[in-house]
Amino acid sequence: MPKTLAQIAVDAGLLSRADVGRAQQLADEKRVPLVVALIRELGIDEVALVGAFRRELRMLSVDPRAVKPESDALREVSLELCRRLRVVPLRVSGPPEDDKEIWLAMADPTDMGAIAEVERVTGAVVDPALLPLSAIEELMDRGYKELNTQVVKRTSGKAFGGNLSVNTKPHARVAGEDTQDHARTVPFHQIADEADAGTRVAALVKVLIDKGVLSEDDYETAIRDLLRDRGD
Repeated sequence: MPKTLAQIAVDAGLLSRADVGRAQQLADEKRVPLVVALIRELGIDEVALVGAFRRELRMLSVDPRAVKPESDALREVSLELCRRLRVVPLRVSGPPEDDKEIWLAMADPTDMGAIAEVERVTGAVVDPALLPLSAIEELMDRGYKELNTQVVKRTSGKAFGGNLSVNTKPHARVAGEDTQDHARTVPFHQIADEADAGTRVAALVKVLIDKGVLSEDDYETAIRDLLRDRGD
């Protein structure tokens, strides 16, 4: 039977047997994976832990400087799930209907629960890739930020504000007013007043995604639900 993360850490001298229960308790209290509790709470060296994984599992670690998550892979797994499991999909291959495989960077490749959950969500077979926890988090944040930027561009279709035009007409002079050649004071006017409904929605989506309030999965799920409701 394959060793667990705790067993590998103990055998490598990174964790005492007495600390195993405490580490699991911290992970449960903070609702984080055990690898996060070991590194963030107990101070285990993540580089040393990667080395222990490589020796025990005979698994090569990925150079985080040489890998970049592909957009198709990121769309398979939500940002929320990646944050909870501390994983990031790097590449997806194979036909969508059958034998699809997803290359998944993991800080703990022994986490069978995380692997099973990603396989259930994606319908793909997971091929684990070993990466340090900090590299996982950096790739995850950067990858989904770039993906959200792509979504905003597809939604708007053109530069924000490019389809706006100002239709405000100059005020007519009233008889008896001073006819000197000077600018007349015009009431305050917001350019948003000129935007159509589609532009306003695109602007709202952009703001929500930029602030991290809305994810691509939430946005696409809402669209699918609305289209399904209209079809009903």
